[in-house]
Amino acid sequence: MLKGPNGRVNISDITSFTTDKTASSHASGESLMDGICMVSMKLDSDTKESVEALTSEGMTDFEKNELVSKLRDFTGGEVFEFSTCNRVLYVGFGVSAEELILAIEEVIGVFAAPFRKSDGMAVWRDLVRICSGLDSFIVGELQVMGQFRDAVSWHKQNNHVSSVNCALFDHVIAANRIVRKEMGFDKTAESMLNLATNAMAEMIDGNKQLNNLVLGFGEMGSKAVESLIQQNQKSITVISRDPEISSSRYPYLSERCDIMTLKQWVETGGEADLVISTLRNKKPTFTLNNPFPSNNGVTVMDFSWPSSFAPDSVHPEGTIYDMEHWIRRSRKLGVDWNYEETLEKGEGVIASVEDNFQMALKNLSQANFRSFVYAKMEEKSQIWESSSSILSSERAQIKAFCREIAGWICQTNGEFNLSDLNDFVTGTTRNLSDDLLKKFANDVNETILSMEGTPSWGA
Repeated sequence: MLKGPNGRVNISDITSFTTDKTASSHASGESLMDGICMVSMKLDSDTKESVEALTSEGMTDFEKNELVSKLRDFTGGEVFEFSTCNRVLYVGFGVSAEELILAIEEVIGVFAAPFRKSDGMAVWRDLVRICSGLDSFIVGELQVMGQFRDAVSWHKQNNHVSSVNCALFDHVIAANRIVRKEMGFDKTAESMLNLATNAMAEMIDGNKQLNNLVLGFGEMGSKAVESLIQQNQKSITVISRDPEISSSRYPYLSERCDIMTLKQWVETGGEADLVISTLRNKKPTFTLNNPFPSNNGVTVMDFSWPSSFAPDSVHPEGTIYDMEHWIRRSRKLGVDWNYEETLEKGEGVIASVEDNFQMALKNLSQANFRSFVYAKMEEKSQIWESSSSILSSERAQIKAFCREIAGWICQTNGEFNLSDLNDFVTGTTRNLSDDLLKKFANDVNETILSMEGTPSWGA
C-alpha cells in the first residue's frame, strides 16, 4: 500500500500480501503471474540424459504422486509436473525458478540439468506454444494437448494443484483452441507414431520382406520395431550406442530383433532396404562428408528433428523422407512448409490472445480485491457489534453500514484520500451518534493504514 503526503492511499495491491501461494493471491493483472515460474527441458542430444533421468513417463501412479508431493513439501508451494516422450517441465506457484530447480535436484537427484527458466507471463506464453503444437517436433500435432489435459486432470484429482491455480492451465487450454484455429491446426494432424506406422505399412505393402534398420531404441524406436513386428517382418536390426542397455530396456522386443552398434553393423556387411531414424541430435548425423554406410538405393524414414540425414547423405539411388516431409503429410498439404514463417505467425497469434488473458487476470484481480475488502469490513462489523457501549438500535445497522463502507472503497479501486473516506463514514444518513461515527471513521482509517505493514511472501 502507498500513502501520499496529502493522505492519499493506494491499497489496490493488498491481496498480493496473502500467503497462500496461489496464482490468485495477487491483485493486478501482471502481478497475478509474478509468483509463477516454470523450468523445462526439451529432448535433444545435449539434454537426452537429463530428460531420461527426470521424466515421469513409465512411473506408476503411486510413484508419481510421491514425486509431486515431495516437490511440494520441499518448495512449500504447489508444483505441476508434465512429462512427454520429448520434454519435461515443472510449474511452481509461489516459488522462484531457482528454488524449484533446487527442489528437483534434491528430490530426484539430477544436478546441473540444462533447464530453460521462465516466470510471470512468459510461463503462460511457453505453455501455449507447447500445447498448441508450435513447439512440437511435428508442428501443430494434437497429441501434446491431450497429454496436457490429462496431466491437469491428474493434478486436480490428486489435490496437487488447487482449483485456483489450475485456472492458469484452463486459460492455456482456452488459448490453445484459439491459436490452433487461427493457425489452421484445428484440422486433425496425425501423431508422429501414426505417421511412422502408416508409412511403414505402405512401404512393406503386404507380406513383402525387407531388411529393416532402426536407428535408436528409445520410445519412438521401440514403437517402430513393434510396428515392424506387427507387419510380420523377420529382418529387424536396431542400432544403439549401448546394445546391452537397450536390450534390457525392452526385453520382449529385443528377442525379435538384433541390436548392435553402427560400427558392428558395418563390419558385418549389414544391408538395409528401409532405415527408420529416431535419433535425437542438434545437427545431422549423416552428411555429404559423413554419408550413411550403404551402397544401395535405401529408403530412409527420418523422424528426427532436426533431421539426422542431411541431403545427399545417402546413395544417389536412395530416398530420404525427412521431418518436413512428415509435417506436410501430417497436415495433408502438398506445399512447401516454412518452419520459421509458421513460428513467426504463431507468435503473433499468441500475442493477440494474450490481451484476452490479461483482461481475465484483471477481472480476477478485481474480484480478489473486492472479496478481501468485504471480508475485512465483515471482521470490523463483528468487532463493533460486540461493543457493550453501542445501543441495540445502532447495533442492528452496523453490518449493513460496513458493507456500504466496503462498497465505497471498492468503487475507488483502492485509490483514495483518507479524508474522503472519513467524510463518507461520518456523513452517513444512518441513525448513528456522531461520537460513534467518529470512532468508526478512526477505526477504518487505522485499518487502512495498518495494511502498509502487512508482510509479503517470504517475509
